[in-house]
Amino acid sequence: ESLKPCHRCIAYLQKRASSLSGIIDSLCCLSPKASIALSCPESYLVPGLLKVVADLSFGNNVDAAPTSIRDEILTSLKTLTSLTHENPMACEQVVRPYNWDNSLPTSIEHTMVASDQKTTGVCIIFSYLLKAASAKQGNDDDIDKSRERYLYDTTIFCLNILTNIVEMVPHSAKHMIEHIAINDEGVSAIPWLTRWIVSSTSGFRKSIMKGSFGSQGETEESASGDELKAGEEGNLVTAGNGFVLLAYLMLEDEPSSSSVSIRDVVIKELPIDESGASGGIQYMIKTLKAFCNFYHYSVGDLSVAVIAPIVKLIAGLQKLDVAEQRKTWL
Repeated sequence: ESLKPCHRCIAYLQKRASSLSGIIDSLCCLSPKASIALSCPESYLVPGLLKVVADLSFGNNVDAAPTSIRDEILTSLKTLTSLTHENPMACEQVVRPYNWDNSLPTSIEHTMVASDQKTTGVCIIFSYLLKAASAKQGNDDDIDKSRERYLYDTTIFCLNILTNIVEMVPHSAKHMIEHIAINDEGVSAIPWLTRWIVSSTSGFRKSIMKGSFGSQGETEESASGDELKAGEEGNLVTAGNGFVLLAYLMLEDEPSSSSVSIRDVVIKELPIDESGASGGIQYMIKTLKAFCNFYHYSVGDLSVAVIAPIVKLIAGLQKLDVAEQRKTWL
């Protein structure tokens, strides 16, 4: 007879893992040196966390993901978010290929990895983002509040991890994400990602398109009250984090083939406005402005740490929009 797991032992280990995650998060916030020290290759911390997400989400014996498993996945993604923040050493380990045999819903071109290496950390994180997004969209009415919150939290963590990686190791991360394919849908990662992010704005898309949402003259109070319906706050935060990721994928100090090709794909998937004032790249800009307004309204002065980098991205997108408009005039 096979040995049955001790649920009390598992609960104890999960509690310790959660405590350790909190300590790591605090250390990463206090000192970049601590983050780098924790993520050195010898510690195997970053690959270990990726392996937890891969095995518990896409392993051979994964069932309907009970609460205990969800907690472990959430803790792993939270810790990876902290470790990869402004930490190229950790980000390089997420981009690195691994010889792990997990049935992921995504795949990467064979030219990107060696024959004996089957996946990468980027594929694992993107696969979980796809899984969380599909679960929320597919059974929106049947999801209980705790599971809904779990899907929201893991979605934001995945978006932030991918953003951290693209920011820290842009060349390899962009090239890798560009070559990820979603197996069942027969589509590449970038167009799926853009369509999904745009779909999360469906509740306030008209407001964005008519220019009243996220405009410069809009007050913080209206951004979070009059224009945003009850229950849409999470969608705005999701869209904001998603467009931040897309902006990092599209923009680069030195133009590369990946940035240009990704840019073209993203622009094709954005909503179109006949006047050209709100569609296309302007749609991203207005959504990001609304996200900043909402974040500042919710958090106050502490929001500057999050908003300042986004303001720089908005400036970059505005320059890109001018360049794209010039192309149409020529």
